[in-house]
Amino acid sequence: MAHVERAVRAAVGQSYESIEIILYDGPAEQDRVAFVDKLAATDVRVKVLRDTRKLSAVECVAASRAAASGEYFMWLDESSWIDPRYVATGVDYLAHNALHVLVHGTCIRHDHKGAQSESAPAAVTFEDPARRVETFVGNVNGHDAWYGLHRLAILSGVPIHPALGFEYSWLTSAAWRGKIAAQPDMKLYRDGPADDSDASNRVIRLGLGNFQATDPWLTVAALQFCNLAFFDDALAHLPPIERARLGAIAADAISQRQRILDEGMMISFSARLFPSEPILEQFRMLRTTLADAVLALRSVSSTDPFVQNLVGTINILCRMRIGNIPMTKEDKDIIRQIEVMWDSDQATASQNKVAIVSAMYL
Repeated sequence: MAHVERAVRAAVGQSYESIEIILYDGPAEQDRVAFVDKLAATDVRVKVLRDTRKLSAVECVAASRAAASGEYFMWLDESSWIDPRYVATGVDYLAHNALHVLVHGTCIRHDHKGAQSESAPAAVTFEDPARRVETFVGNVNGHDAWYGLHRLAILSGVPIHPALGFEYSWLTSAAWRGKIAAQPDMKLYRDGPADDSDASNRVIRLGLGNFQATDPWLTVAALQFCNLAFFDDALAHLPPIERARLGAIAADAISQRQRILDEGMMISFSARLFPSEPILEQFRMLRTTLADAVLALRSVSSTDPFVQNLVGTINILCRMRIGNIPMTKEDKDIIRQIEVMWDSDQATASQNKVAIVSAMYL
């Protein structure tokens, strides 16, 4: 209860007074209900949303955002609080920088032993959205920016997927939509370590599938890939190969930084994360698209950026064991095509294409 009060009082005490404070309150103890109701009765800025159901943390986040009516929005939970000028500084920055969709500040963490650590905010400011995504997933370690101030109208459509790493996925989509600013003077305070190593406890708190805790960073990587390659509507105009490239870069960045137990289970995890989606079919169609692109190459030049990106994407998909996806008649036609090419065309370029395509079907 003390932590809840701390977060709420940090919001109420902002120097920027023209704010709406939404308190999403589920089944609660009497002292918390009394505190929330008393605050709402004495401060017209406070709006209480009460739900008798036991919602997951992800559902609460989505519901509170849907209820917001302001131009800007930010989240706080019971483990976080902000300095009195956090909102004012963020609003001032976004009001004068139209191409930025989110601004965040320095995160100061307090662990259970009383030790304090500080991490500086990271900016992502390239004009090209693909470059912003590449920069974010490659250089931003952690999701402190999740607690930044953002433009609600632009980012309200970004999906919040019920999975470990939903913050990373959301922020990656935010980077596609606009620039992310860093303002060190904005101070965010958090309880707990930067890396929540107790995945099982986090899965329970978020109300997620237990399987995610068996390989938590694989879950995050799978979510990043699927969001970019298949689900984020803002990327729908991109060719499937480019979407796959961005998804592969995001998944690979996590693989390089974190401990994934079995990268070959990524497609299986993806299917379990999105049980209502035809995930295996989407991966199979992507495999066909990549195979067609390779076979259409005039040459396989290691200095050609398109070839480099194409081969790099295929390599990452092979680590995901895309070859384990059952083959259709169309897939078997491709296999026969490369078998004929292998037997009839001994040119180096043709043999290289056969090798690259074959790797996705092994």
